[in-house]
This record gives sequence, C-alpha cells and structure tokens, in this order.
Amino acid sequence: MGSIEKYYSQKSGLTYSERGFTPFQFSSRQMQVNTTQLGGLIPDNPISDLMNESMSWYEMWINPERIAISRQMIQKKTHTAGSVVTYHFRPELETMRVSGVCGWIAINPQSEEKPRSLGFKSPPSAKEFYKIWGSTADTAKNNSPRVFLKRLRDMAESPMYFVDLKGVEHYNTKYIKIFTKQYPYGIVCEGYYVKFDVPESGDDVQTINYEFEFVIERKVSISSLQRMAGMWGNAKSRSALGRSIRSLPGLGT
Repeated sequence: MGSIEKYYSQKSGLTYSERGFTPFQFSSRQMQVNTTQLGGLIPDNPISDLMNESMSWYEMWINPERIAISRQMIQKKTHTAGSVVTYHFRPELETMRVSGVCGWIAINPQSEEKPRSLGFKSPPSAKEFYKIWGSTADTAKNNSPRVFLKRLRDMAESPMYFVDLKGVEHYNTKYIKIFTKQYPYGIVCEGYYVKFDVPESGDDVQTINYEFEFVIERKVSISSLQRMAGMWGNAKSRSALGRSIRSLPGLGT
C-alpha cells in the first residue's frame, strides 16, 4: 500500500506554555531591596537577583479582564501668515490601563498580619528574617484577594524615592510582569502608577473590582528565570531552575 499523506487544516504556530498565560506579577525596587538585600545592607549581587525572582513578586489570583497599552503621538501646530506648520515630537510614554476582579471577598485571611516584604527593621533582625522567610512559613496561606489588593495598592501608593538602611536614596521603580496575547512570553513593564481605583457598587457584593493606570518608562523581555511562578504560588513549579533555587535554605518547601 502506498503511504498515507496527512493534511492539516491550519498551520502550526509557536508553542505556548502548557500552563496557559502565567498570572500577572507585581514588584517594586523598594520591595526587592527590603526582601533580599536586608534593607540595603547587602549589595546587589547575582544571588539576590535569583532570590528576587522567587520571593519579591506579588502574584495575581485572577488575571485582569481588560488591559490596553496606548501611546499618544505629540504634535504642535503653528499658524503662520501663509500656512500651518506642524512640529512632530517623539511619542509620549506608553500608558497601560488595567481593570478586572481580584476574586471572592469571602476567601480568608481578611487582613495581613506580617507583611512579608517589610520584615526588616533598623537594625535588621535575623530572628525576624527567619520567622517571615523560613522554610516553615507557608506564605500561600497568608494571601487572599483582599490581602493581595491591599498589597498592590500600597505598592502603587508608595513614594517614588526611598532611603535604605545605609542612608542611600533609591528610585523606587515599580514593575509589572505581564503575559498577554500580544506578549505570550511576557514582558516586564517598568514605570509608575498614576491612578488606582477600587470601585464598589450594590450590583456586585461578592467580588472586589479594581482599575489602575501605569506609565511605562521601559519594557524588558522576560528571561527564562523570570518566567517562573511568583512568590505566592510557586511550590509546584516544574522549572528545574525554580526547584534548584527553592532548594536553598529558606527559599521554599
């Protein structure tokens, strides 16, 4: 018998992650310094960078319902006696508008007892560090839609400059790691929030809505390391690199 030729109804495209779209993740420079550099007492180094990817990102429960990235083109028109002269300037910074639902408000806990990213005082306490970051701490239980929204809003409202425990001032860049149809492999948006609203109405009393605007100063491609799950749901990651990082003392279960 002759060979049977196979036909396909569509062309094959790029393969996507079997997890689907990864949850959005949020971080800030201040959070990373407080988390893995003992409030600035430890210099930035490759180990702290590895720890940041595993420990310094808030992960969404439910990805946004709507996201729009727009850029305004800047022109200026001047009227002269004989014509209209148009001056073209570089485009404005991109603005990302995001809205959605955090989740069911009945999920506990309703409040956060020990903020994980703010566990360092002056002077820093090794005992407090282990209590918050030790391998016995189950951080996934200290999270809920209400707690996540408070963490995200506090991050959005935090000042754009902060001073570490050494007295050095830093620019508090905010980071959003997004995975969308436009960016299926993800990008990190660096910038700052200009609006953060939590609208409520009597039509929906079971979920928490939110919407915010974020000015993107820079977009960076995501590395293989940064594709791992965030700090609030990463124990079951299949990434070999993720498993190796979490096998370090105090970095996971």
